[in-house]
Amino acid sequence: MPIRLLDETIAAQIAAGEVVERPASVVKELVENALDAGARRIVVEARGGGLREIRVQDDGCGIPADEVELAFARHATSKLQSAEDLWAIRTLGFRGEALPSIASVAQVICVTRVAEAELGVELRIAGGEVQSRLPCGCPAGTTVTVRNLFYNTPVRREYLRSEATETGAISSIVQQYALAYPEVSFSLVIDGRLMFQTAGDGDLRAVAVELYGLEVGRALLPVQAESGADELWVAVNGLISPPDLTRSSRSYLSLFANRRALQPRGALAAVVENAYHTMLMKGRFPIAILDLRVHPSAIDVNVHPTKSEVKFRYAAHVHSVLGRAIRDALVSGAGIPVWDAPDPATAQRRFELRRLGQEPAAPPPPAWGVGAAAWDRDRARWDAGSPSAQLATPLPLPPATAPVESPPPPVQPMDPPASSLPPLRVVGQVGLTYIVAEAPEGMYLIDQHAAHERITYEKLMNQYAQRAVESQQLLLPQAVELSPEASALLLGNAAQLAEWGFALEPWGTGVLVRAMPATLPLDELAQALHELAERLAGRGGSSPLEWREAMLITLACHTSVRAGQPLSHEEMRQLIRQLEQCISPRTCPHGRPTMILMTPAQLERQFGRRV
Repeated sequence: MPIRLLDETIAAQIAAGEVVERPASVVKELVENALDAGARRIVVEARGGGLREIRVQDDGCGIPADEVELAFARHATSKLQSAEDLWAIRTLGFRGEALPSIASVAQVICVTRVAEAELGVELRIAGGEVQSRLPCGCPAGTTVTVRNLFYNTPVRREYLRSEATETGAISSIVQQYALAYPEVSFSLVIDGRLMFQTAGDGDLRAVAVELYGLEVGRALLPVQAESGADELWVAVNGLISPPDLTRSSRSYLSLFANRRALQPRGALAAVVENAYHTMLMKGRFPIAILDLRVHPSAIDVNVHPTKSEVKFRYAAHVHSVLGRAIRDALVSGAGIPVWDAPDPATAQRRFELRRLGQEPAAPPPPAWGVGAAAWDRDRARWDAGSPSAQLATPLPLPPATAPVESPPPPVQPMDPPASSLPPLRVVGQVGLTYIVAEAPEGMYLIDQHAAHERITYEKLMNQYAQRAVESQQLLLPQAVELSPEASALLLGNAAQLAEWGFALEPWGTGVLVRAMPATLPLDELAQALHELAERLAGRGGSSPLEWREAMLITLACHTSVRAGQPLSHEEMRQLIRQLEQCISPRTCPHGRPTMILMTPAQLERQFGRRV
């Protein structure tokens, strides 16, 4: 077939397919234009999943009457003057493709007025062709109405999802920019019903409360950090959830680069998730609202047709600042899960009050013993008189010195906070599994295995960072039977295992162990080696970071006290003292909580008492 130029209309529709994938794409482009125009109030309306109608109204600077038609010409923009401007973009839109792409596949009505003009202008376009242009009275700003999207490309409509799904995508886009621009008032109206409205007062937490609810918004932890200067300048601001507040997907990761909404995937999402390392259960994800600010010349936003991905010139530096900021916020601000089991009468009362449009007032917490300072002072006296016994298995304290960083760590080690846990007084042990302790805040149930896992994990991490993992030589070498694959994997990685205190030799159908980590009990040796072989086989990760983490978690798990193991009062006291010195004492390396809290109010309620 001969080569020929495409018809201009066909070329425009093909180009529109790169920018306008679905109704939510239209909303994204129009909202970005409104923000670039300096709008302080944006109203988004959608009907029929956005296919029937989309309307975006703003109070921005508007479009001059003599330029309104030019705004719908391809590659017409007021945001670039020269090629050099591409390397220092400060606006959300810049390519001049959004309006012409939308107009080529829909019927568009644009009503706009600049503040200095007495009259505005109404421009109507269908399928990329101007239908009419008339003067009209309207408020300052711009209102763009998009009707019958993809009416002239019916095949595109067939590939769209259900109306509910498309509506959800529109809502997600508006929510993202409401979070990125808390100083702008956003309203979303779906099929005539107001879905949400933000105040536009600049309070990010207030926007989170509006979108996620009061409990979630109140629980979020602030994140703030700044580093570097000029092109290396990086600032991080936002909110993140504590480890006990999670979701089952990444859809609650709201990531922005210079206030540009990004997809919750890729390197940035991985940095956020790695910052929660050992704090979340597998398959759970945090809530995060994070805006990264970098120098405009240090970011390339022109790497994706929909501008939903970016590239950083100094990506490693950006990732380091982001990860450190999140980890600092988690270590300093994360709390302890509170046991929540309201009695049926309370639940029924709450239900009745909600039906009446009321909420029960939270009663003030009852007085519980002495204040925290007196509690900490008196705890030593109380514990001194409690029974103690010689430790059957010593639980050594972690080294007091700050660990040396081990390149390249998943997160950089940091000094523990001055008081990461409340002062706890040991009461006893329940079911040979949970330690009962009390504090001014109430009664704590501590999982002895999870707590000891955290202690051992951080001790091993410090030792490995200092290249000083304790090893013990065995008087009688231990033979461990393994599969041929497992034996080959372990012996082939003998140098790596030696860094962790193992000394292995070939033996029959397995390996002969001449040395092992000092903290690892002999009866856990075989199971630990089996798990390490699984890791080396790539089942669970085989990169250097994953291997190091697998070794830390495996040794911590098999070294720690087990559920069902009796502990003396002195052993329980030692375990709690060591847990208090941990950087992240509230979760085990697998992300499970080490303790839960029952407040005095909850105890009073369970006993039917009124305070």
